[in-house]
Amino acid sequence: MKSPRLERDFPNLRSTAYEVKSEEDEEYNCIAWAANVKNRMIWWWPNTGYWPREPENDASVQEFMEVLRAFLGYEVCATSDLEKGCEKVALYVDHDGEPQHMARQLPSGRWTSKCGDLEDIEHELSGLEGDLYGKATMFLKRKAS
Repeated sequence: MKSPRLERDFPNLRSTAYEVKSEEDEEYNCIAWAANVKNRMIWWWPNTGYWPREPENDASVQEFMEVLRAFLGYEVCATSDLEKGCEKVALYVDHDGEPQHMARQLPSGRWTSKCGDLEDIEHELSGLEGDLYGKATMFLKRKAS
């Protein structure tokens, strides 16, 4: 199933393989989805939703890295390559250097994302890159549970 609204917002999806996996839902966002935090499936974002601490640097890359490390057990890694026994996430950063989105790597090597208040999708990493989310520039991993 394709999504005209997703393809409008993320034109790269038209030329990459993706699959819609859920209906639209505004109760949770990409951070909760990508971090696979089942007990906190709500809107995670510094200063505008749930955040596990008082943000020190608002919605900066540094803030995300620190929270993902301290509260969710992630460490920065060099690549998006699939690693056996690891769960990876990709942080998409816009041209101003601000985080916009986070995706989780699936055991198949593909990625899964919750796109704002839209659907959850399975996609290629480049499928969501563009004006809205920027580019997947930072990768983090933790031991798979």
